[in-house]
Amino acid sequence: MLEIAEERSLDGADARRIYDGLSAADPARLPRNYVPLVVTLRDAESRLVGGLLAATIWDWLVIDALWVDEHFRRLGHGQALVRRAENAAYDRGCRRARLDTFDFQARDFYEGLGYVLYGRLDGFPSGHVQLHMQKTLTRAS
Repeated sequence: MLEIAEERSLDGADARRIYDGLSAADPARLPRNYVPLVVTLRDAESRLVGGLLAATIWDWLVIDALWVDEHFRRLGHGQALVRRAENAAYDRGCRRARLDTFDFQARDFYEGLGYVLYGRLDGFPSGHVQLHMQKTLTRAS
C-alpha cells in the first residue's frame, strides 16, 4: 500500500532520488550537474555578516539568496559576493545566471551588475511583484 504524506524536509539522498527520477525520464538526458555554491562574508571574529546561497545546475548559476547585514551595506560587499559566485560558476562551466528578486528589494542592484529582466509574477506576494532576471556570464575581475 502506498501512502501520500506531507513532510517538512527530505534528506539529501531522498531529494537526489526525486531529481534522479526526473532526469531518467528526460529523453534528452541532459546532465543536471547540481552543485551547491555558498559564498560568505565574515567579520574579524568569523561572525557571518553576509552571504550568498546558490547552485550551479545545467550549466547555469542560480542565485537563491543574497544578504548583507545592514551595518555593512552600500560598501561593495554585495557586489563582491555576487562576483565571487559568478566567477566560481564560470569556473564550473556556467555561462548564464538567473535569480529572482522583488519590486521591494534589489532590482536596481542586480541591473547594475548586468542582470536583465525576463519575466515578472504579479501578486507574489500580494500587492507586489516577483522579478525574474538573467545574465550572460563572463570572467569578472
